[in-house]
Order: sequence, then structure tokens, then C-alpha cells
Amino acid sequence: MARRHRILGWNAGELNLTAMIDVAFQLLAFFIMTIHQVDVFTNIDAYRPSPDVKPGPPPSIRITVDASGYALNEQPMGFNKLEDVMTKVASHAGKDGSVLITCRSNSMHAQLVQALNLCAKLEMGNLLVVSSN
Repeated sequence: MARRHRILGWNAGELNLTAMIDVAFQLLAFFIMTIHQVDVFTNIDAYRPSPDVKPGPPPSIRITVDASGYALNEQPMGFNKLEDVMTKVASHAGKDGSVLITCRSNSMHAQLVQALNLCAKLEMGNLLVVSSN
């Protein structure tokens, strides 16, 4: 039987890849031409102010926490005064206002937690906490 295949001229171990390569390139060309590209920029979540808001960046508030107490925009004050002023500022700035809390190295952890709780109570979500010497 093995002798009969040799006489006919085909070998069982040989495979012609030319036809398969042609089909693969045709499939590749088909998929490239029919692909629907997704616009990446439509999926980016960006800050877009509403039309009735005045242009410009939202107001920023700087709270400094150190051993002597708090300072709001470089004006020293106690926590009760800070709470009163922050309530007024939060009503003006709304939820778009950003708060920068700077903790000095000599500040107590409880003071930072009080400042963060105050911001959470006033629903101010744009917070940045940094430490300095």
C-alpha cells in the first residue's frame, strides 16, 4: 500500500501553505476594512461647567493645620471660627470649590481628622492633603 502512494506521486508529509496564507491575508484585509473604530475622546470624563456658571476656576480654600491650631488662607483661627467661616465659604463655592489642607510636621492627627470631617459635613469633595515642615 505504501508503494502505491509513491507511484501516484503524493507524499503524506508535505503540505502546501500558499493557499492558507492567501486566505489569512484576505481575512486580515476584510477585518481591517470593516472595523468600527471607537472614538476615545468621547469616553473621557472631563470637567464641563454648566452654561449658567461664570467662567473661571472654582474658588480654592487653603487650610493649614499646625500645633497652634488652624489657619484659613494664612489667617490663624480656632476650630469653631474655622467652621463658621468654612460654612459661609462652602455656601458660596458649592461642591466645586477645592480645599488644600496643609499639615505641618508638628500638627496632631486629630486636627487633620477634624478638618476632613468638616469638609465632609459641608460636602466639599475636591480635597488635597499635603504635608510640609
